[in-house]
Amino acid sequence: MNDDGDLLRQFAETQDEPCFAVLVQRHIGFVYAVCLRRLRNPHAAQDATQAVFVVLARKAGAVARGPSVIGWLHRSACYETKNIMRAQANRLARETEAQRLGTTTPATRQDLQAIEAVLDDALSELPSGDRETILARYFSGFSYAEIGTTLRLSENAARMRVERALAKLRNQLARRGVTSMAVALSEALPAYASASVPSGFVVCVTKASVLGMAGGTGAAAISGFMSTAKVVIGVALAAAIGGSLYEFHHISDLDASLAVARAQSAASSKQLQAIQREISALKQQAAGAERAMSAPTGTATTARSAQATPVPGVTPKPPNGWFKNGSANDLYEVGVDENNTWGGMASAYAKSTGAADGKFGGMMQTISADAYQDQRVRLSGWVKTEDANDGGGHLWLRVDGQQPNQMLGFDNMDGRAPTGTTDWQDYSIVLDVPAGATSLNYGFFVQGKGQMWVNGVTITPVGTDVPATNLLNKQPPLPTTPVNLGFTPPGAK
Repeated sequence: MNDDGDLLRQFAETQDEPCFAVLVQRHIGFVYAVCLRRLRNPHAAQDATQAVFVVLARKAGAVARGPSVIGWLHRSACYETKNIMRAQANRLARETEAQRLGTTTPATRQDLQAIEAVLDDALSELPSGDRETILARYFSGFSYAEIGTTLRLSENAARMRVERALAKLRNQLARRGVTSMAVALSEALPAYASASVPSGFVVCVTKASVLGMAGGTGAAAISGFMSTAKVVIGVALAAAIGGSLYEFHHISDLDASLAVARAQSAASSKQLQAIQREISALKQQAAGAERAMSAPTGTATTARSAQATPVPGVTPKPPNGWFKNGSANDLYEVGVDENNTWGGMASAYAKSTGAADGKFGGMMQTISADAYQDQRVRLSGWVKTEDANDGGGHLWLRVDGQQPNQMLGFDNMDGRAPTGTTDWQDYSIVLDVPAGATSLNYGFFVQGKGQMWVNGVTITPVGTDVPATNLLNKQPPLPTTPVNLGFTPPGAK
């Protein structure tokens, strides 16, 4: 797992294509398997796989700071396939699944089919630590000893951690109707770890991902390249059966095809820009209509109006693992917004729905501090704001001790939070977690009126060379001269 991070950091710094090719070679089978399970269509799965690695190339630096690359790849594959499933109905899903499962035995076919249909959704709803553990053990093939080394646990403790995570996954599957399995879940999972990818696909994905750093986003922006790439894959398959995935003697042919792809991509980019301008204009119209509806006719009426009109792609409730918090929960709405994405992933949001002067609202979660004790940790996240003119959009992190209300560290970006309307920016908080710490509490909130979006949140250990931002250690500056020796009352001029 560390090797993946090192490769991404090197690629982010040097744009070294062979370095990125190693990552693609290592994980393309896993990503393609996720996409194929969800889309049941090899061509659509290739499009989604391509989109995932294009985003990875663009966000290499940010992803390298995360806990694991394979976890990020799984989340991104789920989001990309979800976007494709919304855009087009997959009419051949059942036929493709029946053909692919035709070689299984009658005793296990029903179980495998049932697991396959809901596996990725169940994995996505697990806590990140449990999901990473299962992916490392059953999808990447790490031993218990290797997992223990990564998590700073003994081999036996790592085994118990995997078993607990597996039990949670089994519960998630049971909630989706998979309650009786003829095969053990631990034996079934490795069958879904990877899928056979078309010959030449690795080279095409690597080339397109590096090329994609220059412009366009997601599956829509690379459709021009993929139409050409599929032709190249077909030719390579006919001409090089039995060859390796890296067929460098075809590089000249691929470069010629890439020249055509660049021309197609340029045309697609212009179309995409036109669509984005149209969407932006529609959003401005919708915002103007919402402000008109929110004219001073009573805050209770305004809040009811906002709640009564559902917005496609917006889920106005906290996602699993998070809960709403703040000083006036009735004046704020929180949830998940699939219309404002970052890195191909839907974003969490918080927004005011009424007169919220002097108030704040957002989402948070609490985790055990055991895995972070005696370390300095960094909470990072990408933040976007709109009309957050009062206090802005804040990330926050608090380290609690064993005694009630004992704060060992705290930072809420006071004085440095983005205000007004801002595009996506990376922000971070750095705190020390002492040996006596019991929990980490963190989240985000918008202060006063406005809206904020958050994405790409990570908590990772850092070295002591990274400055801490603990507000508890910052004393207010002392005045340099005497103040108000005449005792002028407050508010008096």
